[in-house]
Amino acid sequence: MSRVACAAAVLAMTGVALGAAPAAAQTVDGALDGIERPAAPGDPVRSAEIDQRTAEIGATLRCPICRQQSVAESSARIAREMQDVIRNMLMEGRTAEEIEAYFVDAYGPWILLKPRAEGMNLFVYAGPGVAFLLGGFLVARRIRRGRSRDEEGRDEPETPDHLRKADRRWLEAAIKGS
Repeated sequence: MSRVACAAAVLAMTGVALGAAPAAAQTVDGALDGIERPAAPGDPVRSAEIDQRTAEIGATLRCPICRQQSVAESSARIAREMQDVIRNMLMEGRTAEEIEAYFVDAYGPWILLKPRAEGMNLFVYAGPGVAFLLGGFLVARRIRRGRSRDEEGRDEPETPDHLRKADRRWLEAAIKGS
C-alpha cells in the first residue's frame, strides 16, 4: 500500500472517530440542552440503561403464550419480540406509560400483570378487604350471641341433682355398652 493510501485511510478513520466523539459525549452527558439524545450505537452507558428499563417494563407485561410469566422472564419468541419493541420504543424516547398503553391497545388489559384499579378490576382490589370485614363482623356477631345465651342460662335455676345423677348413669351405661 502506498504512503498516500495509508495516510488517507488514517485520516478517514480519525475523521470518523472525531465525528462520533461529540455525539457520544452528548449521549453520556444525558442532555446538553435539556433534551435527551438517542443512544449512539455501541454506547455502553446508554444501552445498559435502556436494557434495564426494558427489563423493568417487560416485568409488568404478561407473555401472551406463557400467561404466568412476564415478558422479561419468558423465553418464548413473542416475548423476545416484545422486548425488542419495548427497546426500540425506549430508544425513540417514549415513556413507560406510552409503551404500556401501546401493548394494552394491541392485546387488551389482560396483558398487564397487575390489573388497573378501575371498572370490574376494583373487585380484585376491594374484594379481599370487604370479605375480611364481613368475616370479622360475622365472627363478632356469633361471639356476642354465644355470650348472651350463656348469660341467659345463668339466670335459670340449676337443674336438680337427681337429673344429673340420671344423666351420669345413662352416660356410664352408654360407655359400657359400646
